[in-house]
Amino acid sequence: MENIARLMAHDKAGELSSLTPLSNERVAAIAARFPGISSQYLEFIEKIGVGSTTRGQYVYEPEPASKAEMHPSYQAYQSASYRTLTGRPEPVENPFPSDAVAVADGGASWWYCLCPSRGPGVFCLDMGGPSFELECDDFFSFAAQTLVLGGTSG
Repeated sequence: MENIARLMAHDKAGELSSLTPLSNERVAAIAARFPGISSQYLEFIEKIGVGSTTRGQYVYEPEPASKAEMHPSYQAYQSASYRTLTGRPEPVENPFPSDAVAVADGGASWWYCLCPSRGPGVFCLDMGGPSFELECDDFFSFAAQTLVLGGTSG
């Protein structure tokens, strides 16, 4: 709870005020469905919530990162036409770990993911690469830097 209070103290502009907290039952169901998911993320969605921040950053319930392959941005960046225009070779093999789950995005061509097999960090899934790289060491650092202060990858 101390980390949540510290995070809220940094949110002087009220960026997180538009998020809706999830019930204890919903958070428990998420924890059961995604074993090993970040406890900081679970605390965040229970105490602060999910939805769109006032600046249009999104925090949501986890979904498999493999769904990125169906996203229009991913399909465009991995298309033969795009590869021809950019001189890129054949598509890169999907680098997304099987246990990666998307939990946030900024509306661009990258998602922010948790990946229990790789520890407590938040990873940036870039559909243009495609690539999967560490963004922040933990969810509260990610929330402070990206959701509250407005830093982004890409």
